[in-house]
Amino acid sequence: MTVVDWLLTEQLVETFREAKAKQPNLNAELEARSPHGEEDVLAGAGTAVRIEATDGAVYLITPRRIVRVVGDDAYPLLTFADMVGYDWISPEMSKKVEQKKDHFDRLYLYPRGAPPITLDHLGKSVYPLLAFFSRVLEYQSQKVLLRKLDDDLVELLGKTLHAAAEGPFFTDAELGSLFGRSRESMQVVAGMWPRMNLAAPELPELIDGVARALVARAGEGSADWQRWIGASPEKLLGAVEVFRRVSTAEV
Repeated sequence: MTVVDWLLTEQLVETFREAKAKQPNLNAELEARSPHGEEDVLAGAGTAVRIEATDGAVYLITPRRIVRVVGDDAYPLLTFADMVGYDWISPEMSKKVEQKKDHFDRLYLYPRGAPPITLDHLGKSVYPLLAFFSRVLEYQSQKVLLRKLDDDLVELLGKTLHAAAEGPFFTDAELGSLFGRSRESMQVVAGMWPRMNLAAPELPELIDGVARALVARAGEGSADWQRWIGASPEKLLGAVEVFRRVSTAEV
């Protein structure tokens, strides 16, 4: 058993215990001796969380993986050591707001080198599950990505997103035509940076598009460029390329 196993076990128990205390009817149950738990975690078949989705599907969350339970059998969906990211509601940031009412309980999980896994109809259990997955990424992968990015680079990319969302560079119509996003959606992305899923497949494309559009229409000599970006266009585009390579695991 590794330190990560212990940490994620504690997070799993604490997160869902608190959620259950607030909502006794939550469609999730802690199981101290799940038959599908990890045999070498917490002595014997370890602690797990059983989620009964609103469409009848049953998922089991352990400190190491998520499986789908059918009868007495369990079918592995994802091992957390291979998890590089997740998305809530929709993988497209521009659609999260408009789809929230109908798909608030849907998640997309991103395994390394494999297609996304969709979990739907999770009910209110989606909220503690989101909190737990944030810890999974923190312990397993998100910290690894951030450690590869210099603080100055992270700050520069954040300025770029804020410039697009809040600066004078793009009209509302241009945000839609150039990036397929509303101003509200862009402001959400800028506000979340970098506390977001850095492994989301469309994020490097968005940042690259924003940076190139800014460079094309607002040279570094302009007052607006200096106020919102500050760095040279060459440095900005270099930062974008570094982020692309890190987020796609090229380095």
